Amino acid sequence: MSSFQEILAKIYAGTGAVPVAHLYELSDLSGSKLDAFWADWETRPAFQRRRLITALVELAEASFQVNFDAIFIQSMGDPDEGVRAASVDGLWENEQVHLIAPLLSMLRADPSPRVREAVAASLGRFVLAGELEKLDASIQQRIVAELLATIHRAGESVDVRRRAIESASYAATPPVLEAIELAYYDEDEAMRRSAVLGMGRSCDPRWASILLTELESHSPAMRYEAALASGEMMLREAVPLLARLINDPDRQVCDVAVWALGQIGGAEAKQVLLDALEDADEDLQIAIDEALAELALSGGETNFVLYEVEGIPEDDLPAWAAGGEGWPE
Repeated sequence: MSSFQEILAKIYAGTGAVPVAHLYELSDLSGSKLDAFWADWETRPAFQRRRLITALVELAEASFQVNFDAIFIQSMGDPDEGVRAASVDGLWENEQVHLIAPLLSMLRADPSPRVREAVAASLGRFVLAGELEKLDASIQQRIVAELLATIHRAGESVDVRRRAIESASYAATPPVLEAIELAYYDEDEAMRRSAVLGMGRSCDPRWASILLTELESHSPAMRYEAALASGEMMLREAVPLLARLINDPDRQVCDVAVWALGQIGGAEAKQVLLDALEDADEDLQIAIDEALAELALSGGETNFVLYEVEGIPEDDLPAWAAGGEGWPE
């Protein structure tokens, strides 16, 4: 066997975690190696293909040094739904226009709700790119039209419709805002959470009162989405409620409340974060430090003491806060 074939054999061996060191060999495949990979791939059963694609997605999310797009793009057409869905997820950073047509085709026609859900979520980055003027407006409009058709398609899975709403929300056109509102009053709680997420992405001030209400929801998942949306909208009215959520029983809610305060900024949000820092555990301190850094950057503060907390010696503050050195990236 050739060296590359030996590596493939080791990658597929066993049923546990795929050896990460060997996965690096699959980065940026091209030419004869890519041909050899696909020749071997076609001999593998579905569970092995799923195992490998999942491992590649996890590594791609963890390391900027690898690129498996050549594999992900080809395996979007795999017979196994798990492979197709994971492949779509693996392309989360790829904004190449040529991906849009196959993704839209899969959204319309893939027989697996799991795959259609992954595709609907994936299309959000292209809608956002259109809002940022990184994608032609006519292409963005086509994507949004397909997402709206998916939202209103009779018999479509709730999860697929939810992801379509979340992705379309970046556009904030009247039909999209109407879809968000309808989703918020849906009987399905997960659909309502997606509507709240979409409210934040749309950045439309009409949703402010709803977000303030949902920050006090009995559901931790809804409080999380409302806090996230409040941060994305930079909703200053939410600061007192977010201050309370820093002590929420659900740790994820605590963390997103801290993040939101950093996004909203202003003197009130800054003071809330400073007050919370005194009694925070180590993990929460890190989150607060990051939020204060974001707040300082947005306010143009650089290279001086960002905050002083009574009872905390300057030596105990992070280096970037105490003197501007070691600024977090």
